[in-house]
Amino acid sequence: MKLVDKMKDEKLGTALLYNFTKGYGHVPMDVYDIVLPLLFDDSFRKHIQEASSFEECLQMCQSENAQFFQNILTDYQESKEMTSRALGICLLNQYLRFEVEDAQMKGIANESSILDLNEAIRLGEELKGKNIDEILKSLKKKKMKIVFLDRETVGHDLDFQELMDLGEVYIYDQTKREDIVSRIHDAHIVITNKHILNEEVLKQAPLVELICVTATGYNNIDIDYCHQHQITVCNVQGYSTNSVAQHTFALLLDLYEKNHYYHNYVSSGQYSSSSLFTHFEQPFYELEGKTWGIVGLGNIGKKVAQIAKTFGCHVVYYSTSGKNNSSEYQKVDFDTLLSTCDIITIHAPLNKQTHHLFNKEAFAKMKKTSYLINVGRGPIINENDLYEALKNDVIAGAGLDVFEQEPMGKDNPLLAIQNPTKLLMTPHIAWATQEARARCIKEVIENIKAYQINKPRNVC
Repeated sequence: MKLVDKMKDEKLGTALLYNFTKGYGHVPMDVYDIVLPLLFDDSFRKHIQEASSFEECLQMCQSENAQFFQNILTDYQESKEMTSRALGICLLNQYLRFEVEDAQMKGIANESSILDLNEAIRLGEELKGKNIDEILKSLKKKKMKIVFLDRETVGHDLDFQELMDLGEVYIYDQTKREDIVSRIHDAHIVITNKHILNEEVLKQAPLVELICVTATGYNNIDIDYCHQHQITVCNVQGYSTNSVAQHTFALLLDLYEKNHYYHNYVSSGQYSSSSLFTHFEQPFYELEGKTWGIVGLGNIGKKVAQIAKTFGCHVVYYSTSGKNNSSEYQKVDFDTLLSTCDIITIHAPLNKQTHHLFNKEAFAKMKKTSYLINVGRGPIINENDLYEALKNDVIAGAGLDVFEQEPMGKDNPLLAIQNPTKLLMTPHIAWATQEARARCIKEVIENIKAYQINKPRNVC
């Protein structure tokens, strides 16, 4: 029997479910939900008769239609009500009976006058013994080619097995700019941290439907092009809050306590030659009672504020957008922040309002004893002006984890400051504790899983 133009009526659905049950045997109730989405697909009905297995049938359907799996999974969500009505008709007409086996309700075929539908019977035979999770896994795994362009940006010490189970996965440690198109031209999902995916690139990758960024920021993605061409873009959020907050204090405390100076004093042998049990030539101070200023009171800023408060600091904040309000901490304007704070930490995004927010004029308004920590975005600080401020003792010191150019240029003036009690720099690692990187990849996996069942999350 040939099915015409996806005639999704209940009578046809009833016949299909009955014949599927004949082929399957005792059918778990949730398995029925996938039957009609498959059998209402013209390509699937054709190939289920020709293919030697269910798996081969799926491969044949995908080769004809790159959207096959997405369409089936979408219909799987949308067709459940129709399936329920068709099963109700089967029960009323005594085509099927339902019995509990192994604590699970199952459908069993009775004798009836319904004509045999070979496609449905064959599908039942192919899926016999499989539960709905196994069937959906086959659909999801076969569904998409997934390309990870730059694994080294999240590290090699993470477990990628769960990602491998989501499709046909290709993982590259790094990808040269000229190789991006050749690697993603037939991909459905692209994972990247920093690679630029603009219109020029994406036009040559027509199958791409999901881009997963292994970061919160996504300014490397042409978001307008993606929106215009129905490409979903997902980022990850909240994964690095603890890590970045911890690194903020690691930088500040190292500077504030003059740890490098005192370590060198001991390791150089000077301490061994001293007549005193102690040495405090370089003054250092307690955090208790100091004013801690936060630029950007988002999740990370709030975490830092919480810890600073525990140290006994008076916490104030400056909202770069003007929209952030907190009843717990005092909001101040930028000039007040600069002139009153002993420590200023930056946790803001980069935009027109924050670009070079800290420049020569800003440094001139800061206390000479103040410290500046940047774990937000590099271009928020004008590095040439910071160099002059540190060289001329306009401020006491700075800790940087982000830079205007990454990796920083060999001609960066900050490299001339070799005093680690004045300037401490790390290579954009505040986010990168092992736990944070593992959470990042887990979030990417969850984004892909959600997309595959047509419930996207973290959409940009």
